[in-house]
Amino acid sequence: MQSYILYSVMITSFVGAFVGSGINVALPAIGQEFAAGAGDLSRVSSAFLFGSAIFALPFGKVADILGRKKIYRLGAVFFSITLIIGGFSQSVEFLSGVRFLQGALMAMVFGPGTAMLVSVYDQSMRGRILGYSTAAVYVGLTCGPVIGGLICYYIGWRWFFYLAGGLASIGLIFLYQVKEEWYGDRGASFDYKGSLLYMAMVPLILYGLSEMSKQAIGVYLLIAGIICMIIFVVQERRTAQPMLDVGLFVGNRAFSFSNLAALMHYAATFAVTFLMSLYLQVVCGLTAPEAGGVLLLQFIVMAMLSPKAGILSDRIAPGKVASVGMAINCICLFVLSTLNEDSSLFLVGGILMAVGVGYALFTSPNNNAIMGAIDNRFYGIASSLLATMRLIGQAVSMAIVTIVIDVNEVKSLSGADNDGLLVAMAIIYRIFAGICLLGIWASLARNRDGEKQI
Repeated sequence: MQSYILYSVMITSFVGAFVGSGINVALPAIGQEFAAGAGDLSRVSSAFLFGSAIFALPFGKVADILGRKKIYRLGAVFFSITLIIGGFSQSVEFLSGVRFLQGALMAMVFGPGTAMLVSVYDQSMRGRILGYSTAAVYVGLTCGPVIGGLICYYIGWRWFFYLAGGLASIGLIFLYQVKEEWYGDRGASFDYKGSLLYMAMVPLILYGLSEMSKQAIGVYLLIAGIICMIIFVVQERRTAQPMLDVGLFVGNRAFSFSNLAALMHYAATFAVTFLMSLYLQVVCGLTAPEAGGVLLLQFIVMAMLSPKAGILSDRIAPGKVASVGMAINCICLFVLSTLNEDSSLFLVGGILMAVGVGYALFTSPNNNAIMGAIDNRFYGIASSLLATMRLIGQAVSMAIVTIVIDVNEVKSLSGADNDGLLVAMAIIYRIFAGICLLGIWASLARNRDGEKQI
């Protein structure tokens, strides 16, 4: 049973990451077919993240009440279907909508999948198993640019979605072999008020961030989102059976700061693949397969080192290992801000490999730190919250890209405005490096009182 769950989670994680990274290589071809600008293409990537971030926590709670395997399986089935639908898109707006739906369905997978893994394996193997799961994500990230580039170059970007949909269905074969079910809060009532507040808060904040550079309404939406967040916290503290028990954060430094570190890490690093895809194809003039080959270097390192980093975090305080990874990525982001048209591809490849080292050292150990800071009855909500931090961080990362690109009025991806694109990229990378510095502080702060379980 343990192996079936692990295989299913790894395959689904692989496909989700495969699509997420592969579509970045496909974006120039999509933009050319639909005559879409850089801002429109960035929204194709961010739509998935918005959908996932909005629904991750509510679906995590639903899974605790109705059964984690049941919700996980339902999400995996419909995610496979919507992947195929994406291949039939006739406009960039329709594709963005499908990507949003895919994100919502993957929200049914993220939290329950991790919770099932942590529940069925012994605590002494937690870092190792989370490392394998993370490695599957990174193998997907590795294959996405290469295979996606080849598919787009030879048979068209639409086949990228068709093939991914078929691949996603394989994970269901293993899941249907599992008969047991897991609950975190069986029989509890669902917190509709808290869920609605949360589902309003997330898009208001994220959309407000992405639009505030172009129109004043973006600022108003951001303010409204912050107000919703305050009301949400008050609501959850007063509710007998809240969607999110905010008491988890009180007096648990390891849990609180580990989640904050995750949010900052993904906000600072997620958009690197998107930016490097544009840099390699637009500025350097590489083809999609060639660009995918360069991006492959980062993901190979991530896939190879993640299980080892997970094992290391079973032996050493995981927060310390994660802090080293965050520091490495901070340095890499600053170096990326110095790239220009004449930069050597060997330098670019070396930086991306170093980013892979930092990613691997941060992700699995940080996940281990979060799950190790709580009792097993909180695994479901903790894994969903971790997914939420990751997804919001990723959405913030893409929002920063959209804001800077719009402010700098980079509208052409044909190579006619390379100077403007390089200036925008330098600004973005320096912002990301600053966020990473704050992330290092958060990562180190959790260790002051030790990493304890409640």
